[in-house]
Amino acid sequence: MKTSTRNLVIVASCIVVLGGAVAALSLTGGQSQTETPSSSSTPTMDLVSKKSSDIVSMTVKNKKGGYTLIPHVEKTKASSTASSSGSSTASSESETITYTVQGLDNVPIDSYAAESVIRNGFSLVATQNLGTVSNPEEFGLKDPQATVEVKFKDGSSYNYKIGSVCATDSSSYYMAGENSNNVYVVSVDSGILEDETYFISKDVLSIQNGDKDNEFTLIKLSGKNYPQPIIIQKSDTKDRITSPINADVDSNKYSTLTGALATVNAESVVKVNPTEADLKTYGLDQPSAIVEYTVNKENHKIMLGAKKDSNYYFMVDQTKVVYSILAESVSSWAQTDAFSMRSKLIYLPNIETVKSISFTQNGSTTALNVERTKDESKSTEDKAQYTYKVTANAGKSIDYENDYKKFYQELISIELLEQNSTKPTGTPNYAVEYHYFDKTSTDKIEFFKNGDRRYTVVMNGEVIGNITSPDLDKVMYDYRQLAGIK
Repeated sequence: MKTSTRNLVIVASCIVVLGGAVAALSLTGGQSQTETPSSSSTPTMDLVSKKSSDIVSMTVKNKKGGYTLIPHVEKTKASSTASSSGSSTASSESETITYTVQGLDNVPIDSYAAESVIRNGFSLVATQNLGTVSNPEEFGLKDPQATVEVKFKDGSSYNYKIGSVCATDSSSYYMAGENSNNVYVVSVDSGILEDETYFISKDVLSIQNGDKDNEFTLIKLSGKNYPQPIIIQKSDTKDRITSPINADVDSNKYSTLTGALATVNAESVVKVNPTEADLKTYGLDQPSAIVEYTVNKENHKIMLGAKKDSNYYFMVDQTKVVYSILAESVSSWAQTDAFSMRSKLIYLPNIETVKSISFTQNGSTTALNVERTKDESKSTEDKAQYTYKVTANAGKSIDYENDYKKFYQELISIELLEQNSTKPTGTPNYAVEYHYFDKTSTDKIEFFKNGDRRYTVVMNGEVIGNITSPDLDKVMYDYRQLAGIK
């Protein structure tokens, strides 16, 4: 219903004007004004005077099927504290009315749409009174587009029918009472002409964590698009892929993914309470992609079915509704792979934890060794602070702040170029191994020549992808210069 039409409704009294008269209402100067319709000199008459709280139900039947709206009243008690003079405490009660659609239990309802239809449906305002007509079929009232029955708590009801679009105003319709040939021109809420799916909310998920960022602790991608499910878990403060590979996530890809999972908006509602045959029709019997995730300690599941044009069919959690969603809205998880989701940086050990880095080339191994001394003046009970000294194998001293840190940043910045799962054979051309202050285990990265401009990278025995030759060759050259190796 247009805003201009809604403004004709006197909300305070919720008066229904349906029958032998018409009211065009305004709020000028705090008083209502009445106008005589151009096609009739009949004085204004208020035939039904009710409030929204008087409604028991509103049933609509139309070309698309129809529905029944039912109000739900929730009463809230409020009390005021007694004054210091000793007066007694007073209590008051307020009512909040929401609307449900009969038969759509446990389905998210667009409360605004339901309220708008029921409010405007029982308080139609006519802009013209055409009087009694002898040929109602010419106004579409013999085979109406919609019939409406509004029942009230006092046992009364009001029935009317909506005909064809007005010949002189395409935004209005012809209307008459159920057993009347007196025709009016009215504006109606568009929901009057829709079926029950009109009221199902298309804001499927809107996940928020107060004023904090959403906390995703688990994301699992499976379905036909994922022969090997991808699992992402939060470990301490880091988000890592734990299957089918072990790697940090690409921060940009991960942010896009979690954003898409926090806000899910459907394009349309396709089917309510789908049967097994329906699920097969929409490709949801064998989903192309499934995402299961835990966010803010709540679990959610989205199943993606077949694709039609630029949309996918999908279902969410336990809601028995098939929706349609734009393919671009789910592209971050509908069909990706572990390599795309992972950080392209090979390995990122904290520089303060590394005791030494050994480099092997052509069977010869050299190293950068780090000594640390606790700085008592800067250390606290919660965190120790250290000063560092770095030397190469031959005892060459390396400036920690200006030279070692710069080289270390260069070393860990080598990025994977492409995926590769074929394990190389033979001896690696280069190897880098990290040793630590606080643990005896090490991490070893091996590089095998793969063609003219590629190295295949193997970390702790697992192939993780290919890098370009110039990137690694430059790092090894800079290492030899730093360490003074000829």
